[in-house]
Amino acid sequence: MEVSCEGDASDDRIRICTRTADLVVLDIADDPDTAATHYRLSTNSGRIVYVFIDAGVYDGDDDYFPPRLLDLLPPFPSGDWNKGHIIKTEERPQPHFAWTRRLDLPKITSIWHPTHVEFHELRIDSKLMPNVAEAFHPEFGDVIAKYARFEWEISSYQAETEEYSWLEGHNIGPNFLGHLTEGGRVIGFLLQKLAGHHAGIQDLPRCKDIVCKLHSLDILHGDLNRHNFLVNQEQVRLIDFETSVRAQDEDKQAEELRGLKGELLDGSGNASTTHPRTA
Repeated sequence: MEVSCEGDASDDRIRICTRTADLVVLDIADDPDTAATHYRLSTNSGRIVYVFIDAGVYDGDDDYFPPRLLDLLPPFPSGDWNKGHIIKTEERPQPHFAWTRRLDLPKITSIWHPTHVEFHELRIDSKLMPNVAEAFHPEFGDVIAKYARFEWEISSYQAETEEYSWLEGHNIGPNFLGHLTEGGRVIGFLLQKLAGHHAGIQDLPRCKDIVCKLHSLDILHGDLNRHNFLVNQEQVRLIDFETSVRAQDEDKQAEELRGLKGELLDGSGNASTTHPRTA
């Protein structure tokens, strides 16, 4: 796996961040329910493992500075495991693995596309968001990868994976290129990387057309800010369908369409989570 490490150290929480001879830190996140910090790591054999470290095991910001963290980690146990827990106790004050196990990790089950791509086949070029990367694949070229880094994120991508099946063949959003897998477990998907600029008020007629096309499929987008349109000379495409829902509700569709002009005039909307502005 190739790893891009551009950017300064302050960006370590978002980007692919460091490599050693044995380990690559792919992702870091705080557990939403505990004070533990979770790591997604790739070994030199390409195997991906998950390790979580209790709060207070390491001092200061060591747990968020991968080069330092990797120097401090205890030796990795041998064996066929994919999740481990690092702790320290009064009896054993040095950080150590409390356990390692092979677990049946959560996965996306809305499988509808015939193509499956393993994560290690990608060259990650840059992170747009913690879960979204610009990447390169030998078959598809430049792509956008969206994926669940940790198990509590699976449900979000379960829904969006299904939503892209509703759009297949309708030229409304980026092409869905396939399911992204990790050891066969589906964790996300690959999208066509689109070129274009985010919409402005001058694009209102063309944006209305694409929204009406979406509504004709009885789908509400749910977040029609200007950054969720990509516009170029040939086409307008909608992106970021995380909040989309099926709705045969003409009143809600009309309400979403009425709000479009204001969204295109408002420059404060959230930037796209999947596509940078390219033109």
